[in-house]
Amino acid sequence: MTVWLEHLAGVLILVASFFLLVGSIGLVRFPDFYMRLHAPTKASTLGVGGVLLASMLV
Repeated sequence: MTVWLEHLAGVLILVASFFLLVGSIGLVRFPDFYMRLHAPTKASTLGVGGVLLASMLV
């Protein structure tokens, strides 16, 4: 496996973990039930997508 693929997978995992962190913070901080539901679903879709792309590269 080449070095640039490993670096790309690492960057994808970092970006995915950032989105998952933002979604979990949104779950705690938003006041309304529907806003709390909306933040993690959007962020977790991007987070899981990034982890999936990184695992496909590795």
